[in-house]
Amino acid sequence: MTTTSEALGRAADVDAGRADVRPALRRLGAIGAFERDDDDPTEALLASVRMVRELASVSLATAFAAWSQRMVLEYLRCCPPPQPQPDLVAGLRAGTVPGATALAPAVADLAGTGTLPVTATRDGAGWRLSGTVGWASNLFDDAVVVAPARTPDEGRVVVLFRLTDPGVTPTGHFDLLGLNGTGTGGLHLDGVAVGPGRVLSDDLASFMAVCRPAMLLLQTALALGVADAALDAAAEHVPGVLRADADALSERRDDAARRLEDLAGDRVGVGPGDLARLRLAALDVAAEAVRLESAVSGGPGYLAASDTARRVREVAFLPVQAPTYAQLRREITAAGHRQ
Repeated sequence: MTTTSEALGRAADVDAGRADVRPALRRLGAIGAFERDDDDPTEALLASVRMVRELASVSLATAFAAWSQRMVLEYLRCCPPPQPQPDLVAGLRAGTVPGATALAPAVADLAGTGTLPVTATRDGAGWRLSGTVGWASNLFDDAVVVAPARTPDEGRVVVLFRLTDPGVTPTGHFDLLGLNGTGTGGLHLDGVAVGPGRVLSDDLASFMAVCRPAMLLLQTALALGVADAALDAAAEHVPGVLRADADALSERRDDAARRLEDLAGDRVGVGPGDLARLRLAALDVAAEAVRLESAVSGGPGYLAASDTARRVREVAFLPVQAPTYAQLRREITAAGHRQ
């Protein structure tokens, strides 16, 4: 993939915020990486999993932006708004309209460990949104943002709005440990009008149940891509005393990759716990792979501008992405108690 090789040359600049991910999104859109109308959904997901993994092996920032873009399209495919928006979908597929997913609070809300920070009050047939989006990425230009909100009767809706809509005020992009070119920041919402044609669902639990498998599979691909890069880099320096450890880690990576491909290609009979366990396995492999790379790379790997140091920053982000490492562990534990 040409975009992957281009990402390699820009990975350090994007990670540091000297460049951003928008050119990569447009290049991915130009080669059809964000699917078409006639694509089979299962085949398209498998292709996206492979794309995200390949991108993450050279630039997690670029892969993360592609994940966000792909997930917004997934939301629109799984839960299309009442009024079709072909121009919006076309812009997302082309990578010219950034897609921002702001569903992290939904995970905590559904688990009973948090409250949605955005409220929706009736405005005719639509809604008015107020509150804050604490964290979202791809917040560039006229990005489309998908977010959950709670209604006065304790209902939950999933809506979309544009970054340029009246009442939307960006907080500015955050200064992050890494991935600074991903347009990550927050939003203040003050009476943002959302018409009925921009409501994707009035049932947050059902919406998440439909979209969550693709979310977790693509997040697993992010982790495996980082593991791929770290294991490849470590292979050049692994001493004999650590060879068995490196080989065992590679086998664990390969096993997770096989499971990822199988589940992306056929999700029949797969439970939420299976997907959570797979992503946890990938997170653990990525962390151990980067730790191995750091241990064997010597002084050059400790330089702030090195690829090794960048991967240390990248892998630190992976457990933070919702559902977080702790949320996944809690989910698996709760599922075990219900059995």
